[in-house]
Amino acid sequence: MAEYKLKFLDPDFIPPEEEAERQKTLDELNAFIDTMRGRPLAGVTLDETQSAQWDQKGEVDYQDHYGREIVRQVDDGETEALVIHNVQGLPLAMAFKSDGAGWQGIGVDERLREIVAGMLEEKLG
Repeated sequence: MAEYKLKFLDPDFIPPEEEAERQKTLDELNAFIDTMRGRPLAGVTLDETQSAQWDQKGEVDYQDHYGREIVRQVDDGETEALVIHNVQGLPLAMAFKSDGAGWQGIGVDERLREIVAGMLEEKLG
């Protein structure tokens, strides 16, 4: 008798509706990375405590708190793009300085961080 494994029990299975949303998000992140290409880039790596707090939900919005502080520190008149990494080196957020509109940022969902790390390496070196 043939044995079958139920797809939805496979940890790597992504339902079609989620896959479409995932691809849309990846396309947005890819386009964002394209806007960063050729700009002076800064990379910031959070320490262990900050990395753990980044994804915490609660009264304090650590992403906003750390993100604003990092942008304030790297806004030196030369830096025009930024990638914030966790202690494992995975991207948590990206930003670029746009003409007249200030800094524009985008977060990277936990489930997409390894893929986005590869995209950054490929596009920004």
